[in-house]
Amino acid sequence: MKKIYFLFTLLIATVSYAQSPIITAILDGDCSGGNPKLLEIYADGIVDFSLYSLENQTNANTTWGSTQDLSTLGTVTNDFVYITTSGSAASLVTEFPSLGSATVLVSGTMNLNGDDRIRIVETSSSTVIDQYGVEATDGSGESWEYADSYAKRLDGTGPDAGFTEANWSIPGAGTLNTLGVCQGGTDTFETLIGGIGTYTTTASSTPTVAISGSTGSMDYFEGNGPSNEESFSVSGINLTQDITVTAPTNFEISTTSGASFTTAPIVLTPTSGTVDPTTIYVRLVVALGVNTYTGDLTVASTGATDATLSLAGIVSAADSQFSVFGTLNDFNYGVGSGPSNEDSIFLEGLFLTNDITVTAPTNFEVSLTSGGTFTSSVTVSQTGGTVANTEVFIRLAAGLVEGAYTGDLTVASAPAADVTVALNGNVFGAATNALVLVGAYDGPITGGTPKGIELVALADIADLSVFGISSVTNGGGSSAGTVEYNFPADAVSAGDRIFLATEATGFTNFFGFAPTYTDGVVGINGDDSIELYEGATIIDTFGDVDTDGSGEAWDYLDGWAYRVSNTGPDGTFVVTNWTYSGVDALDGETTNTTATIPYPIAVYTNDILSIGDTTYTEFSLYPNPTNLGYVNIKTTSTNPLNIQVFDVLGKRVRNEVLTNNQLNTSKLNAGIYFLKITQNNTIVTKKLIIK
Repeated sequence: MKKIYFLFTLLIATVSYAQSPIITAILDGDCSGGNPKLLEIYADGIVDFSLYSLENQTNANTTWGSTQDLSTLGTVTNDFVYITTSGSAASLVTEFPSLGSATVLVSGTMNLNGDDRIRIVETSSSTVIDQYGVEATDGSGESWEYADSYAKRLDGTGPDAGFTEANWSIPGAGTLNTLGVCQGGTDTFETLIGGIGTYTTTASSTPTVAISGSTGSMDYFEGNGPSNEESFSVSGINLTQDITVTAPTNFEISTTSGASFTTAPIVLTPTSGTVDPTTIYVRLVVALGVNTYTGDLTVASTGATDATLSLAGIVSAADSQFSVFGTLNDFNYGVGSGPSNEDSIFLEGLFLTNDITVTAPTNFEVSLTSGGTFTSSVTVSQTGGTVANTEVFIRLAAGLVEGAYTGDLTVASAPAADVTVALNGNVFGAATNALVLVGAYDGPITGGTPKGIELVALADIADLSVFGISSVTNGGGSSAGTVEYNFPADAVSAGDRIFLATEATGFTNFFGFAPTYTDGVVGINGDDSIELYEGATIIDTFGDVDTDGSGEAWDYLDGWAYRVSNTGPDGTFVVTNWTYSGVDALDGETTNTTATIPYPIAVYTNDILSIGDTTYTEFSLYPNPTNLGYVNIKTTSTNPLNIQVFDVLGKRVRNEVLTNNQLNTSKLNAGIYFLKITQNNTIVTKKLIIK
């Protein structure tokens, strides 16, 4: 009886062992947006996917997250399922035509780059079932990297509770670069990777050698060398003989970084028929002439198909040369307040026979020290023909009249060719304060949209491009003259409202109309700040630029902040000049019209525009909301009321004088309106909801 029990237990254990999901392929495509992204999982036996979840680990992160419950895959027997991203839909159709009838789950967990990790876990116990990628390691440059490439599991291997690179065929990063139907090729990615759904649980007995990883160009200047090292990994299974790794002419290899390089073949001896992944280093040999060098490195073993790796290197002439790095912003200041902010470039030089001179154009000046002495030109000395990385500071000179200034900075060291860098600057007239920042919103739609700001023109503006926006995240301090976004050169009139959002779709869906402009500069969270520039002057600010707003009174995360009428613009943030929805006020909402605490769009007014607005608590509306066809307006005065009704777009839809304190609303459609009530010398704005 005990023997029967033992055999029964063994049978259960054997069957259970086979009932497991196995990661069998992963791909990071090279179509637009890095698509398609694809994970292939094989159900070995009868697999109930409700027991499992998918997790990822990105970049250099050490924790797993973005958990995806796999229940929707159902129960699958000895078949493949696939995980992809929403952005991969179009390219998946063209690049993997055989997936038309496959089970495909769309999940954000697969929003991975080729240096990220992914794993399957048993949900109830968090036990790792299978994993691709080395734990807590950014895969960039690693032998298992699959950026713009793929990896496929070897037959008969897996699942692996931890990543086992020897169980994978990994051709290296960039294998799919510029390829695929999406980039004009004749072969699909499915063809290029040797098909999908090809994994089998039966291990191959055929001797196999493989190369994992890829190499970049190996370069040096004539008279120097050898080149930089590159590396890749070699492995083999089912081997009956040693592996030989043979470098092409002009290249040399080693199993040790920085030592023991040879042009002779390297021999790797298998243990029980296996060579575990072994790092091989390669470089271009010393003393070559100026030329481009290429060749195929070969990995071979008796009975196995050779694996090859294309190598490339360049030996360049040791001519006098220098490089200039860096991108410059405009140099601006207000008239009478110069010089401008500084910006900088970086210089490096090799094989120089003269020092490097940097000459500024008229009206600009340069220095080798931030905040130091600026002059029309500086000299960067070479030592032994070399200039190490050196920073050169540039600014627009003080004392200039209002206007735009341009010119080319010249970097020279004969006989190398000169390099010029275009400079642009402006001296702006005195700030007019003709634009004011009146609202900021952090929406509830997918992706945190709509995100953006509302502004109002307080006077006619002939050229809106004089004004610009910068964001300050996490209390990082003022942008200090660096304008991230300038408005187009449009003309606007006093009273015009401007809505700047990160994108148009979410904004339009939420508010019911399109934003005026879109730009990512306002892609901030509710704990971040905004600075409004006129020329080089910060004329208005929302948020304390030196403080992370999380938990502060002005935090509007998933909510909004709105300026009190008749305030602003404020050069520095005045917290009491704003009203706040509170954190999470917009959570779960789909439109502003139906929101419980809606963003008070287009409400701000200013006496400068002859549209006064003050808060006076002795006015009240009832019933509100109303579906009775009228609303009563309670006030302590008996004088007539002038009533103007505006819709959420700021359009006036009613204008009348009341003597009985009751407004007829029967002709107003259901929605949110704003009443501007004028009585005696008091003006207030009230929100009215019509059901």
